[in-house]
Amino acid sequence: MKRDSRTGPIRPLLKKRTEIPQGPEVPQDIHDREGEAKRILKRLAATVEYHRQAAKELKVDFGSTDLRNVPDALRSHARGGTGLPVHGARDEIHGYCLNTLFDELVEESSNILFTTKTGSDTMRYDAMTPYFWIECLDLMETTYFRRVDK
Repeated sequence: MKRDSRTGPIRPLLKKRTEIPQGPEVPQDIHDREGEAKRILKRLAATVEYHRQAAKELKVDFGSTDLRNVPDALRSHARGGTGLPVHGARDEIHGYCLNTLFDELVEESSNILFTTKTGSDTMRYDAMTPYFWIECLDLMETTYFRRVDK
């Protein structure tokens, strides 16, 4: 097999830190924005609770401060940062539990799709925008984590 005869360095398609297009904040056209946010909150709360129980088996107890660091990391990720490692780890196992929770939650924004009717018998599926995702994270923090404090 013949080697590639191109000379010079290979130019990357995307430069570092420009991978996420920066545009104006455009609200996502969601028919029942509040209802959708509550539906998403239930999914997020179930995931958080599952991870809290799994962490207990490793003798790690998530306090409200620990759990508030995860939405902060998710917001950072939604704005183009890495989000990892999640701040506040007390030791290696605690950090593993926080980062595992982050990993599972960060996928939710791409797993939730909204439908828009485009014709009499056609639908378009749209992924959640980072702006709506951040709204859902804010709702999660103000409702779910307030219950954790009690």
